[in-house]
Amino acid sequence: MRKVVLFGIAVMLGVLGISAAALANRGHGKDDATNFSARLNGWEEDPSQVTTGTGSFRAHVVSPTRIDFTLKFRAMEGKVFMSHIHIGSRHESGGISAWLCGGTTQPACPPGPDGTVEGSIEAADITGPAGQGVEAGNFADLLRAMRRGETYTNVHTEVRAPGGEIRGQNRPRGDHDDHH
Repeated sequence: MRKVVLFGIAVMLGVLGISAAALANRGHGKDDATNFSARLNGWEEDPSQVTTGTGSFRAHVVSPTRIDFTLKFRAMEGKVFMSHIHIGSRHESGGISAWLCGGTTQPACPPGPDGTVEGSIEAADITGPAGQGVEAGNFADLLRAMRRGETYTNVHTEVRAPGGEIRGQNRPRGDHDDHH
């Protein structure tokens, strides 16, 4: 009988330990994520685009004021001229928050059809959008939106898709939306 009671106590302590670890990890997920990624394609655009273009975006928070990123695209059907991060939910258009290439704060984009852009985003690169609660230069607000999955990356092409040819929702790495 004593062995059964001791076994029961051991099982209960094990369950409590696992539960405590799971609860502790809840605080270390999205709210403090430092790595993000997105898979870009035309179906994620608003409106959806039928294109052969695809891409990927990876970002790493290096410090409280800097994100390093790599944007890759391939098989684009138009000449790439700009790419940026927007504030917005999946299949919802939102304002530009930070440029990845093109624009005034980053180098020109590789024209394509394939290309890679590596760079950094710092507070000075945050352009807003003020109408969505992000003031120019407010790095913390962009990061908060990224951690909530409320930003997307897109790549625009001249003539073919000036409103955006490919797009993907930025997620804490490993938390992809599988409904592509």
